[in-house]
Amino acid sequence: MLKSGENFIDGVPVRVVRRRGRWINIRILDDGTVRLMVPHWWATLAQGAEFLASKWDWVLDARARVLARPPAAPPIEASDLEVLLLERLLTELHTLWTARLNEPGVTWKLRRMKTLWGVCHFSKRQITYARQLALKPRELVEYVVVHELTHLKVHNHGAAFKALMDARLPNWRSLRRRLNARAATGSAADL
Repeated sequence: MLKSGENFIDGVPVRVVRRRGRWINIRILDDGTVRLMVPHWWATLAQGAEFLASKWDWVLDARARVLARPPAAPPIEASDLEVLLLERLLTELHTLWTARLNEPGVTWKLRRMKTLWGVCHFSKRQITYARQLALKPRELVEYVVVHELTHLKVHNHGAAFKALMDARLPNWRSLRRRLNARAATGSAADL
């Protein structure tokens, strides 16, 4: 019987996590640990164990593939100089685009973010940008600025958002592809 926390099944570490959610979910972590997420409200640990057992062959296969991968390179951190240059660039672009889009009173800040380039807190009229943008070229930083400012008008990524982005920055789709591609290189310091 599985319990919340650390378990071992056939010598394989299985971490069972109870949390809010709608689905029982299995993930294989980089260290080979199997994470089984079981929603608090509608699934029991027994149901989670049953689900895991039904997927066990897949789990073993996926775990073997994960463990066979070479270790991931640590993320590249922006230097203090690159961050300073990013702050100058963001000040310039933010001022330019808030005036162009008639969005006064919007503030911004920088912080480390793992998965996002920017976040718009539309009720606060504040945008948070990722420090990792310091490693990207100017046109990609500008895309993120326009993208986040557009969220002041449209709070999701639906058709209205896309139409507004088309009007504001016609080549935004290609910029988004470049920004999210692993091969995108260059930094704001180069410009």
